[in-house]
Amino acid sequence: MDDEEFFAGSKSSFGVPTGSRPNALTLNDLQNLTTFLKNLGFTMYFHGADITAEDQPRDRDTTGSLASYFNVSSSASPRSMESEASKVLAAAEASINIDHLKGLTTGLLRMIYERDSRRKFLPKDHWLMTSQFNMEGFISAVVEEEESRSRVQEEEDEDQDNDHENDNTQDLDNIMMPSLVGTGRTQRQRETDRLQRQQRKASRKRYLQQVAPRLEILQNLPFFIPFTTRVQIFREFVHIDMMKRRRGYADPETWRMMIMHGPGTEDTIERHRADIRRGQEARDAFHAFYGLGEGLKEPIQITFVNQFGEAEAGIDGGGVTKEFLTSVTSEAFKSDTEALFVENDQHLLYPNPAKVDEIQDYCRSSRMSNEDSRSTVTQLLQYYEFLGRIIGKCLYEGILVDINFAPFFLLKWSLTGGKGSAPSESGYRANINDLRDLDEALYQGLLQLKNYPGDVEQDFGLTFSVTDTITTDPKTGSSKTVTRDLKPDGANTPVTNSNRLVYISYMARHRLQNQPFRQTNAFLGGLSTMIQPSWLSMFNQSELQTLVSGTSSSISISDLRANTAYGGLYVIGNDGLEHPTVLLFWRVMESLSDEDRRKVVKFVTSTPRAPLLGFGALVPRFSIRDSGEDEGRLPTTSTCVNLLKLPRYKTLQVLREKLLYAVNSGAGFDLS
Repeated sequence: MDDEEFFAGSKSSFGVPTGSRPNALTLNDLQNLTTFLKNLGFTMYFHGADITAEDQPRDRDTTGSLASYFNVSSSASPRSMESEASKVLAAAEASINIDHLKGLTTGLLRMIYERDSRRKFLPKDHWLMTSQFNMEGFISAVVEEEESRSRVQEEEDEDQDNDHENDNTQDLDNIMMPSLVGTGRTQRQRETDRLQRQQRKASRKRYLQQVAPRLEILQNLPFFIPFTTRVQIFREFVHIDMMKRRRGYADPETWRMMIMHGPGTEDTIERHRADIRRGQEARDAFHAFYGLGEGLKEPIQITFVNQFGEAEAGIDGGGVTKEFLTSVTSEAFKSDTEALFVENDQHLLYPNPAKVDEIQDYCRSSRMSNEDSRSTVTQLLQYYEFLGRIIGKCLYEGILVDINFAPFFLLKWSLTGGKGSAPSESGYRANINDLRDLDEALYQGLLQLKNYPGDVEQDFGLTFSVTDTITTDPKTGSSKTVTRDLKPDGANTPVTNSNRLVYISYMARHRLQNQPFRQTNAFLGGLSTMIQPSWLSMFNQSELQTLVSGTSSSISISDLRANTAYGGLYVIGNDGLEHPTVLLFWRVMESLSDEDRRKVVKFVTSTPRAPLLGFGALVPRFSIRDSGEDEGRLPTTSTCVNLLKLPRYKTLQVLREKLLYAVNSGAGFDLS
């Protein structure tokens, strides 16, 4: 079902009967259904080890054990639901094992949750299952489980490497020694080894069910846990990874000092530093740091070079790194010259679906050799990969950037099962609902086609083909069109009333998945180099946007004030009293509208949003320093260190006037 059909019952948004099944469930039915499925899913994951243990002697009869562990609180759902669950489990006794039932339940829950994430229809906090957990030590317990999972994963990776090695050896034996005496014994030994590895894999799976039930739920049904708790877990995972990689030193300067005393240190330090030209931040960063790969997680040392070729002064206590990352993202994602990313109608970004086609067309028109053409396309994809790493670096360091991505693109982040440089989009299902975030006109057109009461073939004249537009000259805006088949011989296959749903499915898959596949996969490969995909899978699309750019909730002045540092004459002395100008500043901030508060926050930090966990999580801290007693001067900022340089104004009116003029005029960055 599309969303319009789902919410409108048996009538479409065009006022005509839908061409497919109407929604037979009311919203109240859906709420009860998800309550039932939540309890079923929780039981299978959280008590999975116990169920499996009871399961073994009974020859995979899962029903009794599952029913014995199933529990529904009377406050969560009607009492009848518990007995109904037992009936469902009894009916499944002869044909469904626990893993299959778990997969069905998880898949259905995630699909309903995905729709609820797009267009909210269930009550607030409906998905939470916090009453089933001891939330007191939940975060620390999950961290311990992640450590256990990492050890198990290392063993599994080692077994996979052995599998590949043995497969290669067997292939070589088949070629070189097809009839040697004793080969059969060797093959039997390999088969025994393979079975043993399968048994170890099954054993590891049971072990994870036993030692990591919370982690299992976080990775499969993360919406059972509050968002803020998941963010704290995410930050803990990153912190542990950071400490491991940096040998226990999070501070960049301490890490560099430690590295300098080890072997091959000069090369390591040099590879992590770069001179970056103003106005060329993204390209310079790519050439300097692409080769680092996962090493971009380590501290980097940046020297900015101005338009005159002179190095700018700067001490990196996190500030220069922040300015570097925000500068790179600003240039790469908002530049119109290369159009690597494009905007939808809501000005939300996603990879340009036609970019690879445009580069290939340019190579052909320039009569490049095949080798040069492949090299050009490869470099383009490497650049997408690098931008994925840059966004991953921002997430890794906890640095917010003012970039907003389209929901369907963010959904791919959370559903990718990828690892390293070759992620997979297998978890993402292209559908008509996501087309709304890509192309509103196409979405409405396909809805009309789906619900059209007349003869589709005669009145629309469509075939199973699609026309893509390729820009041939970005400067003039000239373009050309290319027609492609959506299926073999698609141009000669008409769209009819009976196959229109298939056509809509193919069209959604082409626009959302096939056309931007190489660009998206390259980006996801870079992102997963920095952030484990399993960590991203804890969040839906809107939550991931919050991780990238901060919360959209109102700016809390009390939170900002409690987490502000002061410098110069504004430092709070032993008496604990704030400077008179600082007092005026907070009075002005409290009097401002939320829109103007956001402007001030963006003026100082380069993003208009607060970190999800509050301003105490802002890196570096929000700071205010005096900048002289000339009341004719405007406030200025050093956004790289989140610093507001505020002259010592003496009246409320002057401070308010100067502050609002500065934030609205775009003035601000000052090297003094």
